[in-house]
Amino acid sequence: MMKRIITTVLLGLFAIPVLANDFTVKTVRGTAEVRRGVNEEWKKLKAGDILKPEDTMRTGKSAAATIESVNKTLSVPELTMIDISDVRNLTQEEFLLKLAMENILAVPEREENETTLPSTTVLRGSNKEKEVLEDARPLEVGTMQLQGARVLFDNAFFGTSILKTKETFRTYPELKLNYDARILTAQAFEKMHLTNEAVAEYALLAKETLTPAQQKVVQGSIGRLKRK
Repeated sequence: MMKRIITTVLLGLFAIPVLANDFTVKTVRGTAEVRRGVNEEWKKLKAGDILKPEDTMRTGKSAAATIESVNKTLSVPELTMIDISDVRNLTQEEFLLKLAMENILAVPEREENETTLPSTTVLRGSNKEKEVLEDARPLEVGTMQLQGARVLFDNAFFGTSILKTKETFRTYPELKLNYDARILTAQAFEKMHLTNEAVAEYALLAKETLTPAQQKVVQGSIGRLKRK
């Protein structure tokens, strides 16, 4: 109950207009698609199309696209999914509020006598269940979202990169072992000059089963930050 109350309060704080820009599709190689707002249908993108903040774009295998806004050009590689609303800078205050919200949502909550259905159960008949599961391909979607978070990082949208990565881990827990995405999150905290948060991310990553080379990078980063 307390989690729900806090979530409601924080959602109220987030009721701020999204300050993302429209983007124009400059080039497309292969298959690139857009999902408009809450519409679930994906439609092919072509050069000259406009992407609104409420849209989501994705690229297929061996595909790529370039999108452009005011003073900003993004190259979107293959198998990438990006919410256009994430292509923006956040103030540190806005980021920390959103991060607090994401951390709350990531905490498992189970009430007494609550019945939890298996994640693959769809209560709309066997035919519908098969249709939804085949269309979703959850891990593929999650992997594409992590690739989108990397594009955000590479273009200095560090706050939204962190938030998208954490949201993806919450939605697809199987992807939490993705070393590249985890270390990218810690590095994004560093870029935002949030040293304590960066150390915490590296420390959590150090507890995972890593290769000697990966462990060396993580421990070296922790030591470097603690010496600051």
